Amino acid sequence: MADYFSRDLLINIFSRLGAKQLCQLKCLSKEWLHTISIPYFKKQRRDQSKKRPSLSLISSSRNHSFRSQLIHLSSIDSSNFVHEYEVIAEIGEGNFVCSSGLDLLCFYQTGYEGEIWICNPITKKTLALPVLSDFAGKACLGYVSSTNEYKIVVSLEGRVDDSDDWNLEADYEELLSFNILTLKLEETSVVGSWRDLLSCTQYSGTGHQPVHINGFIYWLAFAKDNTYSRDQMTILEMNLENEEVNTLCCPNGCNFELSHLAEINGHLCFVHNKTDGGDMLNVWMLKDRESEGWCLEYSVEVHESAYNFTILGYLPRNNESTGDILIQSYKGDLFCYETDTQKFKELESLNKVEFEWCGLYYESFFSIGMPGN
Repeated sequence: MADYFSRDLLINIFSRLGAKQLCQLKCLSKEWLHTISIPYFKKQRRDQSKKRPSLSLISSSRNHSFRSQLIHLSSIDSSNFVHEYEVIAEIGEGNFVCSSGLDLLCFYQTGYEGEIWICNPITKKTLALPVLSDFAGKACLGYVSSTNEYKIVVSLEGRVDDSDDWNLEADYEELLSFNILTLKLEETSVVGSWRDLLSCTQYSGTGHQPVHINGFIYWLAFAKDNTYSRDQMTILEMNLENEEVNTLCCPNGCNFELSHLAEINGHLCFVHNKTDGGDMLNVWMLKDRESEGWCLEYSVEVHESAYNFTILGYLPRNNESTGDILIQSYKGDLFCYETDTQKFKELESLNKVEFEWCGLYYESFFSIGMPGN
């Protein structure tokens, strides 16, 4: 019984330490190595890390062979100290988009090649996923806690020719479809194959980056009608556990091009870049899922044109009761909105650092690939 409480106490202490400290402790004791390596500890460490996400600044450079590129990451701590860049992954050559928000980073290639990579910045392990042909959509990585699985969902937009006579003018129908792939990442990586999930001909416009929140993925889309009005927006919601898709309503009076979805402190938020009558970021938060009730949680006055400002996420402070909403302008500059003082300020020290992508992630030791790879 004493050993049990000793192990339990170690897990409680170790789960609050940084990843680099834990890597050092693994080398000091066989018992500590075993404690840090067991799945239960990894889950506890993951749950603690979710409360303390880090802002990551990511850049890339070509390697010496010019056939691939190196991914560099610099993390930002709670005191806004910028850590030095370090190489965390090597991926294929090309133009890639990085999405984060979990303990893993997802890189997907723009264009039609369909290359997607998963990377754990802590262990510096990378996994190339099966190539998805004719991929020209958006990818989003999500996590299912009940099965300890990651699922990556790709939304694809296309046009189908419904005309039976090639001499007639083609009758095109918009097509929105989803592909999904399941990943089991622990000690050995079990990677499934891509599956066609469903097709929706009544929705389109998923050009916005989807967001993952607590086992659900959300897309902002517009419902098609005879006028193809982009004011008739809706939110597509996928439950990653059962892979069912539902719809949610959007706040009224918003424009598709000037809106996007974001996650703030575990809540789904609808963000509208208001440009008439003052430049504001209006943030509605979904407080009641059953009634689909939206509450105007924040109205952030920005100091330049509000067009195409994007909320990256929410960074809690040490006391976890307050935090900062991280915002990026279309020029790439970073800002924060302090939820307690309601002040909007530029992050000057971070804007001096060159980067290609930025976002939030938290640390974990979940394994990618065979041990030792």
